[in-house]
This record gives sequence, structure tokens and C-alpha cells, in this order.
Amino acid sequence: MFTTLTPKNLAILYDMACKLPPFDKFKMPKSSKITFKVIKNPGIYGAFDEIEMAIEISRHSCGHFSTIFATLLHEMLHLALYVRGDDDFDLHEKKFQRYHAIYAAVYNLDPKAI
Repeated sequence: MFTTLTPKNLAILYDMACKLPPFDKFKMPKSSKITFKVIKNPGIYGAFDEIEMAIEISRHSCGHFSTIFATLLHEMLHLALYVRGDDDFDLHEKKFQRYHAIYAAVYNLDPKAI
């Protein structure tokens, strides 16, 4: 069965998103410096692991392209805030919400979805 959800495709999507707002304003690491993982955790959509510098997307929670991409963008925002040195990179506070609103508008995503 063909799926969009592969580490290689996540890296391609990451590279594209890095060229558009809000990520074009951050010093995002090159995709070759990030480990992209497809995991099987039904309890989450995705995660950013700052120790391994990995973005993980769950195949049990993300089946459609729009969900895969929205989850990747969400985890990219955690990564961007981490690389910038923000102590609250893992939270969904006002700062996170402000940047989330930007990429939700750019990609026509639900601004209320986290």
C-alpha cells in the first residue's frame, strides 16, 4: 500500500515549509540534520524530540495528507522555538499560537486546531 507518510517525504515537506512563513523567518536546521520518524503510537499525532533532534509522526493518527502536513508543521514550530532558544518551546502558549496562526493562514488550515 502506498503512503505519503515516509521519512523521505517528511524531509521533502520540511524543506518546502522552511521556505514559507513563518519558518522562513527562523534559522531552521537543514533536513539532513533532523531525523524524521514514522511511529506507531495511536495516542499522539506527532512529537518533537529535542535530544535526538527528531520529528516523529504517528501513522496511527495521521492517515491523510492534510493531517500529516499539519502535524509536521506543528512539530516544526516546536523545533523552531527550540533552536531559537525559547525555554517554553514545548508548550502551546501565546507565542506558539501566534506562529501557528501564521502557518494556518498560509496553508489554509484550521486556526483552532493545535
